[in-house]
Amino acid sequence: MESKYLGTVNLDGGPGGGMMDATITYDGSPLSVRLEIDYPGRMENTDFFGDTTIDDVDNVLGNLEFVDNLARTTIAAGIMRAGTAADQMFTAWMRNNDRDADEKDDFLQRLRPTRLVITPDGGKVNRDRVVVSYALTDTSVSGSISVRFVEPTGPQLDPAPRGGYS
Repeated sequence: MESKYLGTVNLDGGPGGGMMDATITYDGSPLSVRLEIDYPGRMENTDFFGDTTIDDVDNVLGNLEFVDNLARTTIAAGIMRAGTAADQMFTAWMRNNDRDADEKDDFLQRLRPTRLVITPDGGKVNRDRVVVSYALTDTSVSGSISVRFVEPTGPQLDPAPRGGYS
């Protein structure tokens, strides 16, 4: 099977699950992409993992600007809620850079997607379809913020790491 963005799709795994790692360029920067298939054995009989699935994956990769905008909107909303990963990273960024609370737009512009995970077949067990992780380009704060696109509820922020961000 051939993806317009990933090339030939070769899963590393077996009946318990398979995955493929690749790197694409998004917005001028490398973006690590992982395709995960949870039930490749089940798909042999249903032809789930075929051209339709690859078309779905290519649809995500071909519309990364849309995915990125939704994720950034989720992060921006998270900045406004105390204790979220977005709020904690923003607070650490302000502290480390002597910034003001009104510089949220600057913070959001400095976030770059670093990892994208696509899981088209999770079913009821794994409802994530896409997970995008962001890190700051200025490296003033270590760690990342992840946004999960969960079926059927939509984008959600992952919790902050233990100990927060520094």
